[in-house]
Amino acid sequence: MKQNSILAVMVLALAMFIPALPAQANLALVEPGDDVVKLTDGRELTGKIVREKDGYVWLDMGVGQPLFLSPDKIKEIVRNSGAEAGEDPISLEAEEKAWVDDPNVTRAAIITAEGMVGMQMASKPLRDAIPMLKEEGVELVVFKVKSGGGFLLEIQPLSDVLHNEYKQNFQLVAWIDSAISAAAMTALTIDEIYFMPHGHFGAMTGWSGQLQAMSGRGLEDVYYKMEKISTRSQRAEYIPLIKAMQHNRMVSYDIDEATGEINFYETTAGEFVLNDGEHVLTLDSQQAEHCGFSQGTAATYEELQAILEQSVGEIEWVGEKVEGIPYPVSKAEMHQREYREEVDYQDARFQEVVVKYQMEIQNAQGVAVERRGGFLRRAEGYLARIKRMIKINPNFGIFTVNEEWIRQQEEIIRELRRG
Repeated sequence: MKQNSILAVMVLALAMFIPALPAQANLALVEPGDDVVKLTDGRELTGKIVREKDGYVWLDMGVGQPLFLSPDKIKEIVRNSGAEAGEDPISLEAEEKAWVDDPNVTRAAIITAEGMVGMQMASKPLRDAIPMLKEEGVELVVFKVKSGGGFLLEIQPLSDVLHNEYKQNFQLVAWIDSAISAAAMTALTIDEIYFMPHGHFGAMTGWSGQLQAMSGRGLEDVYYKMEKISTRSQRAEYIPLIKAMQHNRMVSYDIDEATGEINFYETTAGEFVLNDGEHVLTLDSQQAEHCGFSQGTAATYEELQAILEQSVGEIEWVGEKVEGIPYPVSKAEMHQREYREEVDYQDARFQEVVVKYQMEIQNAQGVAVERRGGFLRRAEGYLARIKRMIKINPNFGIFTVNEEWIRQQEEIIRELRRG
């Protein structure tokens, strides 16, 4: 079998964001002194736990770097290496770091937020990445956004993790490639925003059908949400501008020549007109920088670094060079990429699994009780897979499949089994 084929099989076999292991790593063989980490998906990994912190585990499997496992992946740990539960065999102080603390250097990392909001772009992988960023000594996080929007219901969880968790642990800036609708609403949480030259930001409203903008009560709810996020990000003075990004409202502004202060108006009376009220506003990089919404424009991470170093001093980027990616890739960024790949993979199969489940239920309903066993066992298998998919991302099938639906299906299976 060709090497590429082997790697493809290994990647498919090891889902749930745990990297594929080299072929010589035998998971079934437990050497004396090995720890066993039992995962929620049924697999068991063996090796030596070399570090634990806040439920996160680093497992040395004898090949390559220790494998990082988050608490939600771990079902049980069987300890044979002598380390007690909760013990940190390699403490932060004693661990030999690959980096040196330097008060004159700011360690920075880029995290990408791409794809559909609520699917590929979600709060879960961002929260999972926080201990990885701390592990690598990151102080400054660049949140690079490229998204055309998505589920409005994911805005608050994303805003909360950025405001309540990232801002408490790191200096946080946004770098806008494309931020539309829910993606723009998310990025608005961040106090310091930069654009790429082709970047655009706006159309912060809900859409339906043939790009029909939200109206009525739904739009008012979005207004309220955006006012709260604008206030939390200290951008209250931009509310007239933000409203024009949500509905076809007029907005213009003046710049005080003496002080540089910018004043916005919900009319076209200002010297610079951004929206005449005929459409929903989307800012380009030049407009955003001129009206003060953006703090600068950078085409590359080196250009962004030059801007940021004016305020934070020398920057050292965390991560490794990866072919095809024009900036260093940290562990936290690699996690975002792996998460998006896994969501893509599972989402493509979600509806197929739901249909197969429903077919097995229909088959069971069409035969006598004593002949339902095989149909129901297969139905339970598909339902278990659906539950695992939802655990990866609760927004899979959000309008048709949720926890209540799953409880109903479990009861249906029990009833069919009883007859």
